[in-house]
Amino acid sequence: MKSLHKLTLTILFITAPLLSMAQQFLNKQVSINANNKPVGEVLKTISRQGGFYFSYNSELIKDDSLVSVSANNKTVRQVLGMLFDKNFEYTETKTHIIIQPSAAMYWYATGYVKDELTGEGIAYASVYEKTQFVSTLTNEIGYFRLRLKDRNKAATISVSKSWYADTAVVVSASAKQDVKVGIKPKNFELDTFVVTKKTGLEGNWLSRMFLSSKQRMQGMNLGKFFANKPYQTSLIPGLSTHGSMSSQSVNKFSFNVLGGYTGGVNGFEMAGVFNINKTDVRGAQIGGLFNMADGKVSGLQIAGLYNHVMHASEGWQFAGFANLVNAELTGMQIGGAYNHVWGNITGVQIGGFANLAKGAVEGAQISGAFNYADSTINGTQIAGFVNVAMGKTEGVQIAGSANYANDTLDGTQIAGFVNVARKEMKGTQVSGFFNYAKHVKGVQVGVINIADTSSGVSIGFINFVVKGYHKLTISSNELTNINVSGKLGTRNMYTIVSFGINAGSGMAITAGYGLGRQFNISKRFSINPEATIHQLYLGDFDYTNGIFRFDLGLNYKFNKYLSAFVAPSYNYCYKDQTDIPNGYRRDIPNIGFGGTQHSKDWSSWVGWSVGVNIF
Repeated sequence: MKSLHKLTLTILFITAPLLSMAQQFLNKQVSINANNKPVGEVLKTISRQGGFYFSYNSELIKDDSLVSVSANNKTVRQVLGMLFDKNFEYTETKTHIIIQPSAAMYWYATGYVKDELTGEGIAYASVYEKTQFVSTLTNEIGYFRLRLKDRNKAATISVSKSWYADTAVVVSASAKQDVKVGIKPKNFELDTFVVTKKTGLEGNWLSRMFLSSKQRMQGMNLGKFFANKPYQTSLIPGLSTHGSMSSQSVNKFSFNVLGGYTGGVNGFEMAGVFNINKTDVRGAQIGGLFNMADGKVSGLQIAGLYNHVMHASEGWQFAGFANLVNAELTGMQIGGAYNHVWGNITGVQIGGFANLAKGAVEGAQISGAFNYADSTINGTQIAGFVNVAMGKTEGVQIAGSANYANDTLDGTQIAGFVNVARKEMKGTQVSGFFNYAKHVKGVQVGVINIADTSSGVSIGFINFVVKGYHKLTISSNELTNINVSGKLGTRNMYTIVSFGINAGSGMAITAGYGLGRQFNISKRFSINPEATIHQLYLGDFDYTNGIFRFDLGLNYKFNKYLSAFVAPSYNYCYKDQTDIPNGYRRDIPNIGFGGTQHSKDWSSWVGWSVGVNIF
């Protein structure tokens, strides 16, 4: 606040010479003859003759009030004196004459505010007059001095202090008296309670930077008293058209040169630096750096840096850095870096870096890096890096790196690296590497797919279902007499990784990958069609030898952990290797039944396989 006051003095220092250069409008001579004319019309006639404009408070000078005045070649000051007697003072600027109430119109009510039970003075109690909209604070011993208007009317002075009951007394105008106001502490019925940090404007670190302790105390004392006003202007909090009562005014129009501290907005508010409001904002609010509302916002907030709504927001928030809402959001947040909602969201969050929602999201979260929802998602999360949904997810998660659904996923996850659904997954998981779901009722597509249980389909290099299909197969076929295969997935679809070697004379080595499915015929018999592709090594890595193999296995199950099978197979082979080293098989492809040479490098034959499955 000290720096703001220094800035204010600097502005006044700079503008003072400009004011001194203004024309001597009050000394200009004018002539007027008006009989029962509206005062507004009379003032316009004077301003036209003098070449200037009048500025005044229309609540103090009523434009439709009838006046009579006759003056010939009189100065403007003399004519104004004839119109208003000594009730007003006049100040010149470069283009205006400002009409202000004379100090003689004011009077002061003084006295003490004390605790009725202890008799001690109450410090920092708010003393105010509601109709005149003026206020002050008591000092350390409870003393106050309140400036009031209209010496001819009594005033009703109200006293408010947090933790005390509101009190009002009537003071006679201009009477010399020592006003003593006793206030009673409120009675509270306390059960168990939890001490937490301050909330609202009074406890917010940012508002404490720009509001003095007296202003914050006034705001807490007068938390229930607000007055609707057509407009207000201010340089900084406290230097405004409503003075120390600006925090209690709800304005249709509010303009703050640097910053303002008002009761609320029901129309439009703009500030060069900041707007701080104690209650609701309805309409539009624009702040050069930040906007802060301790109530509900319905409409539009635009800030160069930061918007903060301490209750619900219904509308749009735009900020260069961050938007915060302490309750529900219905609408949209667009933040250059960060958006945070402590309640539910019905709408959209768009953040350059991150979006956070402590409640449910029905809509969309879109960020450059990170999205987080602490409850259910019914809509879309799109993040450059990670999406996290702690509740049920119905919709789409798209992330450059990872998606995480802590509850049921009924929708789609697409990630560059990993997708995780900790409970049931109904829908689709597509990742560049890894997918996990506790129970799959949809489709997984990735290099590695893992599930606890599955009634869906997993498509990948490794598909592992904890309570699914996992077999270790040892077999022999017409090409390699020793083969070991791992089969993982579900009986609806499992992946096969196999290695084979033809031991003894005529060496051949294979490595293969494929897919299979099990069709149960009875409790013990099943048919397993399997399609695999194998790399064939015959002593030289410079050649590409491959075999496409289709097996139709007939399985017999001895018990839970052991079964045997026999399978006819069809093989389609590509072999461009003609020079076979000693010790490797030379009879490929001229082996097996039904061998056919389709071209120089392509051939096919009918083969066989026999073996056992363990587990």
